[in-house]
Amino acid sequence: MRVTTNMTYQSSMRALQKASERLDKASEQMTTGDKFATAGEDPTGMAQKLSLSSKITAFQQYSTNGSLLDSSLTLEGTILDSVTTNLQSAYTLTQKSVNGAMSAADKKSIASELEQLQTQLYDLMNSKNADGEYIFGGNQSQTQPFVKNDAGGYEFKGDTGQRMIQVAPSVQIAANDSGLSVFQQVATRRTVSSATATDLAIGVSSQSEFDSFFRNQYDFTTPANNQYTISTTASPDQYQITGNNGYTQSGDYIPGEAINFNGVALTMTAVAGSGPAQQFNLDAPTNDNVLNSLNKMIEVLKNSSALTEEEWTSTVANVQTHINNTLDRVGITQGAIGGRQNNLEQIIDSNSALETITAEARANVSEIDLYEAISNVSLQENALTMAQQAFAKVNTSTLFDYL
Repeated sequence: MRVTTNMTYQSSMRALQKASERLDKASEQMTTGDKFATAGEDPTGMAQKLSLSSKITAFQQYSTNGSLLDSSLTLEGTILDSVTTNLQSAYTLTQKSVNGAMSAADKKSIASELEQLQTQLYDLMNSKNADGEYIFGGNQSQTQPFVKNDAGGYEFKGDTGQRMIQVAPSVQIAANDSGLSVFQQVATRRTVSSATATDLAIGVSSQSEFDSFFRNQYDFTTPANNQYTISTTASPDQYQITGNNGYTQSGDYIPGEAINFNGVALTMTAVAGSGPAQQFNLDAPTNDNVLNSLNKMIEVLKNSSALTEEEWTSTVANVQTHINNTLDRVGITQGAIGGRQNNLEQIIDSNSALETITAEARANVSEIDLYEAISNVSLQENALTMAQQAFAKVNTSTLFDYL
């Protein structure tokens, strides 16, 4: 085979170009820190890099969601703190109004204070977040949850939904609580009434005891089972209470002395064994928002002279019980919010750790070691220098040099 000067030149040029390309590649790797820039250089490595990058992006989005969720829950908790403060003030004012020494003017002054607290509660129950969404509207975030109707009462217009936020691949946490569960479906005062008013006075002596009995005994499916009969027998003087549901209670009977029936004081004056049996019923339970109870309290404070002492006492008891029940519900909601925030904190920490591990895995797949990159650049620079020197040496030689 005849070796020509042109062949020698072309071969030297190819060697020089390859050395230059290797140096360029080494320099690029050192600058970018990446082992490869295209799928063609390392198909498997590029596929792994894209998969790991997708996971890292997801963890970053979960972290963003978590931060927004924490802010939302903190805002709701702050609002409920204010609700609690207002309800406690309202309870104190209703308690103050029971003072028999208060004049009609004093009671109207309390009514004015309650109206201000009611307005503040109304605003708090219709609070919005930074995006202008109603916090307690359920999924109806653009619909005002509590509105005042033409009759002056307050109605709930939202729904029962909770807006869920994804904070991990398989974890969603509620970002809000519906006003239906927090404020609207709050038990009003549970009561009992006489079905035969001939010789039976009834009064709730211990609301908490009666409420517990009511929860366990009230029959929603068969209302007739909520009726009880009290009768007496002589020698010995005894009373017996029987319920249509099979409940029984008995004991010594003294005319005019109250009988304790699960937090209810039952008083009869008839001599034992005389007169007909008496009946009383557990009144049907109702739920409502506290704004409507405050409406009733404000009304009776403004017109206190028109009420009997019994009506006045009953109204105050109704309102105070409803306020207490609302405070309990708000407290339960605050506890749930705290639990969600604790859970969220743990998830955010876990996401951060998983993101770090995934980033390290991606680095192992796609990023070059800096010291190795520097060493490789130095190596390729030397190779290029040698190639350049060889090119110059070979291409200055002629056949005459060998004759």
